[in-house]
Amino acid sequence: MTGARRLPFGLRSLLALALLPLVALPLIGLRFVDVMTELARNERLENQAAAARSLAASLHERRELFERDAVIGAATGARPLPVPTLPRIVVDQRGDEWPGSPPTALAAVDAASGAPMRRPVRILAARDGTRPAGMVLMVDADDERLVKPSARDGRVQPGDELIIAFGESPDTMVERRVTPSERAGGWIAEIEFAQTPRLLRLVLADVDYLGSRKVESRADTGLMAPARPEGERAAMLDVAWDNATRAFERASGRVSVFDTSGALLAQRGEPGALADPGHGWTTRAARWLLAAAAALRTRSADDDGDAAASGAAAGAHQPGASADVLARALAGVATQRARPLEAQAGLPRWLLTSAQPIWIGDRVGGALVLEESTEGWLSVGQQALERLTLLATSAVAACALVLMLVGSITVGRIVRLRRQAERAIDARGRVVGTIAPSPIADEIGSLGDSYQRVLQRLQQHQQYLGNLRSRLVHELRTPIMIVRSSLDNLADETDPSRRDEYLQRVADGAHRLERIVASMGEASSLETMLADSRAEPVDLHVLLEGCASGYRAAFPSREFVVDAAVAQARCPVIADAIVQALDKLVANADDFGTIGTPIVLSLASTRDHAAGYRIAVRNQGPALPQAMRDQLFDSMVSVREASGGAQAHLGLGLYLVRLVAEFHGGEAFARDIPKGVEVGFTITAPRGPTS
Repeated sequence: MTGARRLPFGLRSLLALALLPLVALPLIGLRFVDVMTELARNERLENQAAAARSLAASLHERRELFERDAVIGAATGARPLPVPTLPRIVVDQRGDEWPGSPPTALAAVDAASGAPMRRPVRILAARDGTRPAGMVLMVDADDERLVKPSARDGRVQPGDELIIAFGESPDTMVERRVTPSERAGGWIAEIEFAQTPRLLRLVLADVDYLGSRKVESRADTGLMAPARPEGERAAMLDVAWDNATRAFERASGRVSVFDTSGALLAQRGEPGALADPGHGWTTRAARWLLAAAAALRTRSADDDGDAAASGAAAGAHQPGASADVLARALAGVATQRARPLEAQAGLPRWLLTSAQPIWIGDRVGGALVLEESTEGWLSVGQQALERLTLLATSAVAACALVLMLVGSITVGRIVRLRRQAERAIDARGRVVGTIAPSPIADEIGSLGDSYQRVLQRLQQHQQYLGNLRSRLVHELRTPIMIVRSSLDNLADETDPSRRDEYLQRVADGAHRLERIVASMGEASSLETMLADSRAEPVDLHVLLEGCASGYRAAFPSREFVVDAAVAQARCPVIADAIVQALDKLVANADDFGTIGTPIVLSLASTRDHAAGYRIAVRNQGPALPQAMRDQLFDSMVSVREASGGAQAHLGLGLYLVRLVAEFHGGEAFARDIPKGVEVGFTITAPRGPTS
């Protein structure tokens, strides 16, 4: 429709739209790399968690590493004894300088029955601020009264006694007996040491005060380790941690140990070396392309939890672990976390963290955190991905350029074909040009050939119309002139015999005009019959034999011979159309054949089609005109020389033969044979419906 609205899209625009899915191919490949990297990350995280559990197991129940005062006596199993620093201590057996504190539990046992006894006893140690190297020990016990040892009848009578053993090791400890000073409701003893001993042990003996001097109970503190001065304690703790964490150096990544307050106790290793980002133009181009594709990436559930820290690439290498991971581990829950890093575009990078609680008895004494960056072991994959990105982008760009080039060439060929088609027909509808054959045998080349065939047929139709006019003028002029002259002569003629002659001429002219009109309508009648008829299986051999019998009766002066190379040729055809085509061929053979020679009707199978047949009429006579060989089957073409008294002939006979042949899927042909001519047509399959 002329008023229809059309979309303003050309072939180049549609081709560009069709190329858009190619852009998604590198992005899909990048997403696939992301997923595979995430799977490798998760597997690495599980392996890291197993390694963290193994390392944390080596620190379980290592009380001396997490209690600063316990490290000094850890090798001997001594329990820690806090030694705070007081401004000044006066050893006067009064204990006025000592701050109040809960009593230290001692294992007091009844000497007779072995039953445990509980007596409030305070054991305090402190360091004089004026003498930091030494230590003062104060023992305060509740008792009915203090019984001091005495001599009676040459024998030493036992009393309440305090025995202090101290030294650097359990085998070299020195004992010292101290007699306490009495106080109201018990006794007290203050002992000063010039140097803080490494190990200390107290034994208290309580005797019967009624006179038997029998030991009623005995209390033993066991080995105790007084806290050393801060500098010495820190040095000894560092040595202990160094020995405990020496095996951590073989672990992959950075191992950190924290106490319950979150303070860093020990650390070994590094999370992983950063990969060299590269400075070449190929690296920069690949990074830019990868950064442009980063919008399609989706983060995993672990990444979402730390999305706020995605830009902290530098902070990921600081000594402290992620606060929430450490907090969960200190709460007794093993935790794994993958925090994304944004070092540069390319493969996704994570800081993998596994935290495990460290148990001291039934409580958490600390936490071990193992951290590892994936950047180091993904650096090789990063380089491969950069190369792959450049190759994929180059391939996609090359494909797009080639397709756009092919599209441009195709559009140019279509535009040239359109212009040639427009110039081939002038404003009056006449064919004045041709379509140049395409050097490329593709669909556009076939379209150009089809246009050329259409133009040829249009030109032939125009020639047909021109020939029809001239031939009609030529054929109609003679009978009209005969009729007119006969009528003029008839009006002036009085002789009856002459009048009958003129009337016969008028009748012959009218009959000739009638035959001309009938011949003109014969072609359209045949096309209508072919369109409306239904093909039926017919034995062509029998059909030719029947036609030959009819021709012998119609042309008694001629001999008709049937030459059938096949005994039975059953084929779906329109029998009337075949007979009509044979009539035209036989009529031509009778007109042009040498008198006294036979006319041969031949039937044979075609070589190029298994179910095809070839029907022809041969006669002896003059050869085909050389100048009209290619036009014999066109309409309004005749080789007869018309004369005023000859029968009218419009040249439609062989044209009708061509129509019948094309309807049955074949073609008409004419060729010279020795001493004669063979004209016929082939049959393969009819275009109309079959019964």
